[in-house]
Amino acid sequence: MKVIVSTHDSLCPIKGGGALRTIKCAEEFRRLGHEVIIIGPTDEVGEINGIKVHWLHAPKKQRSQLLSSLKFNIRLLRKFLQFAGETDLIFVHNAIAAATLPFLRWFYKFRFVLDITDIHAEYLVVNRKTFLERLVTPLILAIEYWIIRSADHVIVVTEAMKDLVVSKGIPASKVSVVYDAAETEKISPEKLPGYEKGVIHLGTVDRQHNVEVFIKAIPEVAKAHPDAKFLIVGGGRELENIIALSKELGVYDRCLFTGYLPCDAAREYLKKAAVGVIPRHDNLPNRIVTTLKVYEYWASATAVVSAKMEGIAEISTEGGDIVFFRSGDHSDMAAKISGLLSDCAVAERIRLAGVGTAAKYTWQKIAPQIVKNALEL
Repeated sequence: MKVIVSTHDSLCPIKGGGALRTIKCAEEFRRLGHEVIIIGPTDEVGEINGIKVHWLHAPKKQRSQLLSSLKFNIRLLRKFLQFAGETDLIFVHNAIAAATLPFLRWFYKFRFVLDITDIHAEYLVVNRKTFLERLVTPLILAIEYWIIRSADHVIVVTEAMKDLVVSKGIPASKVSVVYDAAETEKISPEKLPGYEKGVIHLGTVDRQHNVEVFIKAIPEVAKAHPDAKFLIVGGGRELENIIALSKELGVYDRCLFTGYLPCDAAREYLKKAAVGVIPRHDNLPNRIVTTLKVYEYWASATAVVSAKMEGIAEISTEGGDIVFFRSGDHSDMAAKISGLLSDCAVAERIRLAGVGTAAKYTWQKIAPQIVKNALEL
């Protein structure tokens, strides 16, 4: 079978959990003997792990996510047109990279499988937007769900997301749930000296990640634990605002801001932290996902403090492998972090439980499940 695997996420360098998921699925298709090409953003790299890549520039999303996505899909369409007539299956990560496929299916007979870890239009509803985005958000929502309905099969990352897409008219029989995973073979549970007082936010710093809740918690944690260290590892559109907030609250000197780092370099900071935070607000688009960082915190033996959201609650046990705080409540977040920094025995128990949970969600187990669902149409 000839298979196209595509995404909007940068594959080289890898930016975001969706990119990693896409590469792992492409490798699994190839392992099963299928002829695979990848169409996706890279820095002019023509091959990833032995798989041919037809590269294009990633959507920048600096001024308008909507216009950036539109331009990206026009470039992507040109690539699809080169291969659509001889392709059996197009497997796409997230609907943002599949806007043209419902139209292409009028002319070509390929099968279309959509793998979703985020529903992007839902973020437009809850985040700050340009005037144009506010104007067209209802239309964009309708289009994204129309793209999802047009797929032969849809793979989602939580039962909560399945419930949502089914409520939008997608037959439940067309929807499979396959959770995300961690590269446990590349993430060590070993820690460096002094990690006991390290608190980390790992990953992109964009609007939906709500890192400001973490920054607002830092003064209270620092008061209780003057030797605590706070690591904000990753870059994003909100990083400058987050740095400005840390200065305003007088905690900038207590924080390390790395900016964007390659995956392997970013993960090294997990060795310096006892606690990893997930400060996302409990709104619809955040509620239905899990986020890659929870799996990476678990794999690295880092105790997780997270806002309680339905998707994450599906795969975790409160007080077992995770500690939840009230969404948006920085004081409650500070109390939960401080509690773990104060009680090493509890923190150790949660850390070790997380390692056990991570062992259930490895790419060696998850990628075959995704591809199996994609092929069983």
